[in-house]
Amino acid sequence: MTMAISRNRLNIGFELLCSLLVVSNLFSIRPIHGFISEPTTTFRRFSGLSMSSETATATPSKYKKVFVAGGSKGVGHAIVEKLSARGTEVVALVRSEESKTELNSMSGVTAILGDAFNQKDVENAMDGCDAAITTLGGTAADRRVDYEGNNNVIESAGILGVQRILLVTSVGWQV
Repeated sequence: MTMAISRNRLNIGFELLCSLLVVSNLFSIRPIHGFISEPTTTFRRFSGLSMSSETATATPSKYKKVFVAGGSKGVGHAIVEKLSARGTEVVALVRSEESKTELNSMSGVTAILGDAFNQKDVENAMDGCDAAITTLGGTAADRRVDYEGNNNVIESAGILGVQRILLVTSVGWQV
């Protein structure tokens, strides 16, 4: 039962992510048209409020090879699964052999051992990709991952000329 609830929350989270990607189109970021696919409008209920959300259809991505940091768990893992299912080649940076083995079992996914705190590891894994997604995040007590890890992804993308970067984060900040 817990796994079904977790998986359902993950699917809702992924749909919400798609919605956020579409909203970002208003600000000229426009990543939805390649990371996932062309969106279709649906209506869902969240917390008793009617909310329009965008969900992905099964059309191919315009990005042929996508780097994912944070793809071994949670939303990052769901993104790897969705991209893989759509035939997009995925390169995932992972820290453990266990995660590497699991992700390498997916079609079109290459998991590379490395650490997001090491910019050379990130650059080596990202080389040849035309888009990057990072879902790296830490705890409220340790924000190093949110800053340093994501900074290395962004810096590496700039160095390598990656066309699109998507940063997914959920850290709440207190002043």
